[in-house]
Amino acid sequence: MTKVRVQKLISEAGVASRRKAEEFIKSGQVSINGHRAKLGDLADPMLDKVTVYGKTIKPAEQKIYLALNKPKEYVVSKSDPQHRRTIFKLLPPELRTKVWNVGRLDYHTEGLLILTNDGELTQQLAHPSFEHDKEYEVTVNLPPNDQQLEQLRTGVDIATGTTYPAKVKSRGTVITITIHEGKKRQVRRMIETVGLAVKNLKRIRVNKLKLPDIPPGQFVEVKKSDIL
Repeated sequence: MTKVRVQKLISEAGVASRRKAEEFIKSGQVSINGHRAKLGDLADPMLDKVTVYGKTIKPAEQKIYLALNKPKEYVVSKSDPQHRRTIFKLLPPELRTKVWNVGRLDYHTEGLLILTNDGELTQQLAHPSFEHDKEYEVTVNLPPNDQQLEQLRTGVDIATGTTYPAKVKSRGTVITITIHEGKKRQVRRMIETVGLAVKNLKRIRVNKLKLPDIPPGQFVEVKKSDIL
């Protein structure tokens, strides 16, 4: 790996903020390969031994971002008591223990699912206060009428509470709906509440990231900047 400033290395390893790391260096509490570090010194996180107050720091784990096209009839879980197939079986063995899912899709829902080992990204996407869009394509049994579409746009009462206003478009029996909440089975319940039946439900976008053009069950690596 390329050498980086030692205060950045300390910060990215989660030991302290960069400003605090600079204070540690100035006070003589940081060493590189046994030698006292100075501000501006560089270190290779994979080759050099960096210690703070005598404790060796570990290099920051490389961040992984995967976009999976989840197939229907897969559980979003590491394991399942009912022995159903889980989405982690779609990953190579070396990745299964390194990443986790950001949010969920239910058993019968397909489409975009993000997998990562980035806790900060997980927090930002999972917490409703950040209001990141989640866009779904819903195939229903009948073309919706104007009243049903307006209900979806303004908010409907479901088991977990009243939904926030949503962006809704329709074309025949296909409704595109964009929400920024994450209530359990929210889109299905919204559609059923206005008197329609869901024939198929697919998530096609999370924030900036659109569902890649890959078959169900496949995944591609993406960048954090593709998502946020």
